[in-house]
Amino acid sequence: MKRSKKLLIGGIIAAVVVIGGIYKVTRPKTTYETANISKGDVVHQVSVTGSIAPFKKIALQPEVSGKIVKVSVIEGQQVKAGDVLVALNASDVGAKIASQRAVIASAQARLDELLAGSTSQELALAETALATATSKRDASIAAKSDAEKALANAQINNANAIAKADTQISGKLATFLLDYDNASTAASDAMSRLTSGIFTTNDFLTFGTINQSAEIAATSTRVDARTKLNDLSNIVSSVKISANSDAALQAYAPAIADLGGIKKHLEASRDVLSYASGVSATTLATYQQNVSTALSNINAAMQTLSVDKQSLDLQTKINAADVTASQITLQSAIAALSSATFAVDTNEKALSQGRADLNLKKGGNRPEVIASQRAQVASAVAALTGLEIDYIKRVIVAPIDGVITEVPIEVGETVQPGTVAVTMNGKGKFEIVTNVSEVDIAGVAVGQPVRITLDAFAPEQVWTGKVAFINPSEKVVEGVIFYETKIVFDNEDERLRSGMTANLAIETARRTDVLRLPLRALKQQQNRAYVQKLVGGKLMEIDVKVGVEDNEYAEVLLGLADGDDVVLGSTTK
Repeated sequence: MKRSKKLLIGGIIAAVVVIGGIYKVTRPKTTYETANISKGDVVHQVSVTGSIAPFKKIALQPEVSGKIVKVSVIEGQQVKAGDVLVALNASDVGAKIASQRAVIASAQARLDELLAGSTSQELALAETALATATSKRDASIAAKSDAEKALANAQINNANAIAKADTQISGKLATFLLDYDNASTAASDAMSRLTSGIFTTNDFLTFGTINQSAEIAATSTRVDARTKLNDLSNIVSSVKISANSDAALQAYAPAIADLGGIKKHLEASRDVLSYASGVSATTLATYQQNVSTALSNINAAMQTLSVDKQSLDLQTKINAADVTASQITLQSAIAALSSATFAVDTNEKALSQGRADLNLKKGGNRPEVIASQRAQVASAVAALTGLEIDYIKRVIVAPIDGVITEVPIEVGETVQPGTVAVTMNGKGKFEIVTNVSEVDIAGVAVGQPVRITLDAFAPEQVWTGKVAFINPSEKVVEGVIFYETKIVFDNEDERLRSGMTANLAIETARRTDVLRLPLRALKQQQNRAYVQKLVGGKLMEIDVKVGVEDNEYAEVLLGLADGDDVVLGSTTK
């Protein structure tokens, strides 16, 4: 029984061994295709189709707004492609570029040191540099805090200056309005109570005279004075309703003119009393006293209004000077805070780089540390590229050889995108008109090189050109937004004809001698980019950061080193 049981177990084991051997021989095998990461060029191109057209004038426009600081050409001047025609103020961008170049130099220096290996002396220097960067960062934070306080004080002072100006103007205006009212009252009193006994309701004298000219002057000026009184009343009512300094100042001249007309009538009335007849001495004396009082009141009103105007004028000028001074201080405080904020950002970056430098020196020459530092250099270079692009946008250059036909702008003028700054004619006879979609237009810029083939010729027949013009206004074709773009040939020949179809490859970015990986190896999932590597026969996913891409390769910014192998694909047999 025991022997039979042993034989059974032995048979089972033998069967398992045989089945396992068969599976080992027949199971599927996976073969991986890999590629070696190396350096090379990555060129991104935008491919579009256009057609040849007769050359038209090129209207060059700034891409950003700004103040013109230099105009280098005049009408009729011949220019070469790349010549600077107009420069906008770029001092702020220039300072940032200089700062970013210093950041790149520092990052590159650290990479060079890392590649060379760290000594104890270099480690000590890195620690000192980190302490210095920390001190500078702390000092810049303190300076920013001071700038914020200064700005707060400047804002308060500016608000106080405006409030004070409003209060002072309100006081002067209140006095002015009151004196306008008093002047109107004085004029009305002069024409009614103080002279009513001298004239009838029909504006004739109530007594006889021995001087007809004086009598005519008195009665005729009274008619005009009544009109002046009515005008003055309307002026004063309007000023009181408006109740603002501009209205009060504008009303001054016509009000004085009306008071002057009334004064002229009172003087004529005073003169005619000298020739009165048939009136008692007592009544005549009363008339003369009343006219004298009326004249005195009118003169006083005119003098008072003159003083009010001068006072309001002076206060307005003083207030304008005070408010302007406070606003200048406020703008200076804003600029100082902006500069301090930029200094903090710069010093924070320097501190971060100092820490990274020390960590790199402490960490030794591990490949991943070197790759990380390379990525920092690449990131700093990319930031510089962005700043340089911004700087380039502040300079208008000739996209092609040609002749300037119009320069409608001047130094000191502030221009906006879309403003025509220079118009020029090219030397060629043809241009290529194409439409670039909104997806690609952000990377296209005037002056970029273009590879051109024409359907009318063999594919190997290649022309070259440049982007000469990008229309800032969009156009919609079948619901898709495009921007009209014009290309000019570097060299034309007699075979070119208007209407020919052109195939264009616009070079929007180029990276030379950079680490690159085949696009076949790059995998993307949501916001993650990664590649696969074989480690000990097993697949591992490695996160990467990429930059410029073309049809075959992607620039590697982070995650891989020169010489690494990545998986392109696999086959199973």
